[in-house]
Amino acid sequence: MLGAAIVGGYVAHTVRVPRVVGYLAAGVALKLALYRALKIEAGSPAEAQLNEVGRTLGVVTNLGLGVILFSIGGVFETRHLKAICGTVTRIALSETGLTFVLVFLGTFAAAMWVRGDTATSTVFAFALLLGLASMATAPAATLVVLREYDAKGPVTDMILSLTGLNNILCIVMFHIAFSLLVVAGVVAQAGGESQSIGLRLLAITLGSGALGVLLGLTLSFAHAKLSHGDTLLILVATLMVVGAGEGWLLEHHQVSYNFLPTAIFMGATFANVAIDPNRLDEPLQLMSRPILVGFFAMAGFKLHVGDLAGLHLVGASYVVCRIIGKVLGTYLGIRWSGSRGELRSSVGAALLCQAAVVIGLADFVETYWHDPWAKRFVTVALGSIVIFEVCGPLLTKWVAKQAGEVKAVTLLRRGGTESLGTLSVIALTWHALLRTVGLGHRAARGGDDPLQVRHVMRANVKCIPASANFTDVLGFIEHSRFNHFPVVDENKELVGVIHFSDIRGVIYDPLLAKLITAVDVASPATDAVPADMPLDELLRAFQDGDVGSLPVVECEGSRNVVGIVEQRDVLRTVHEWGYV
Repeated sequence: MLGAAIVGGYVAHTVRVPRVVGYLAAGVALKLALYRALKIEAGSPAEAQLNEVGRTLGVVTNLGLGVILFSIGGVFETRHLKAICGTVTRIALSETGLTFVLVFLGTFAAAMWVRGDTATSTVFAFALLLGLASMATAPAATLVVLREYDAKGPVTDMILSLTGLNNILCIVMFHIAFSLLVVAGVVAQAGGESQSIGLRLLAITLGSGALGVLLGLTLSFAHAKLSHGDTLLILVATLMVVGAGEGWLLEHHQVSYNFLPTAIFMGATFANVAIDPNRLDEPLQLMSRPILVGFFAMAGFKLHVGDLAGLHLVGASYVVCRIIGKVLGTYLGIRWSGSRGELRSSVGAALLCQAAVVIGLADFVETYWHDPWAKRFVTVALGSIVIFEVCGPLLTKWVAKQAGEVKAVTLLRRGGTESLGTLSVIALTWHALLRTVGLGHRAARGGDDPLQVRHVMRANVKCIPASANFTDVLGFIEHSRFNHFPVVDENKELVGVIHFSDIRGVIYDPLLAKLITAVDVASPATDAVPADMPLDELLRAFQDGDVGSLPVVECEGSRNVVGIVEQRDVLRTVHEWGYV
């Protein structure tokens, strides 16, 4: 699967689509190739044996999903939430609420059309559960796409925050609704399990949150005392045990926590409690990449492509209503929260990915609802995943790109060895071998195409109004992802830049803080760079200014801010494109 994923990721990169699509397609292609090569027929013992292999590798699925949800939990940092709490709550309520209503009504009407002699209450339960399942957004595909294109800004933060909230709301509401349907006698369960409904709801809600907080605190303590490597070992072991423990408890005791919100609460606790939690980001990303690649290849391997043919009217209603609900609900939520200037109305298109959570809910329904309509629920849920997991990543990339939070250079083919032909790679390898034995010399290679500031800057950047009081300046700085902050006048023209050193002497002088505004503490914007400045000149500007980021203006002599460029992004580009 990893071998197939490498090929699929390379093809996806070549045609400039998210690698996640290539990984999923590789899993699907591998499964089809095995079926053809081994002449496996549906329902045969060979198919059961092949499916058993997928179940054996389930630990990789749990580990990959756990790492993703742990990372998404980090978005719920208290300082960050203070700035977006009201906004994200209103958008989430609008988006999930409208999605649920539209999917419920659409699938109920479609199911009533084809129900035959099925009771209306059963159709109602079927549509209700589908409506609740539609609220979820696949965390894995969403986060991996945003990481691949190094998206950064308010839209990216909002997408991740909504993804986390969507899944928590979906899981909790789905299990509450299912339990109430059991109590009402609409959904028939075997074994008299309805007696433990209250305990099950308590475990899924408060129990999952409490367990996540406890594990997050434990990991925070380990992070403070141990090395990065040991902390990662503890994190991996914890996610493996918690992922496997959910199913074991449910099988043997008919009650269990839910792994998904537990991992989110664990990540959120770690982000708020741990000493310098950002130190774990880079090693965690490096460690988790092969796990996530395997996760998506296995997801593609398990996709029920054949279920697409069984969607029919109900499935089509589910897909169409969910798309409308996500896009329109987010748009209305942004208008409701008053964030139209900061967030794009198309954010909802980045929330269409749907996989792991819905797969888990489908397994739950198939196990605990003994009715033919449970099979229809599974068919609609798994069949629609094929559509959303192919289109969703593409739309997530498009939204981040349209928001100006993706550097142009990440959308280009890199100029390093990835763009070289086979003969060039062989030549470079041969020269490296000669240098190793002292017979060659180091050759410098520059990029073929000149890069400019516009290729490495981020366009979606908020500026501080010159008239903002010092309290507003501190609030802006506290919730910003950057270290330097452009100040603009009423015409949106640059008048200065605030650095941390500029406000150090004012923070502890309350009297002075009440008298000054943003323009009073800003340094003159002498270091602003034009968008068409070549990369080598930008490097010299960073060297001369000794700063971590610089404001970008339209052109030489202009004061209109169009973005901000960070030194670390420039250095990463220099390394990846082979500039010297």
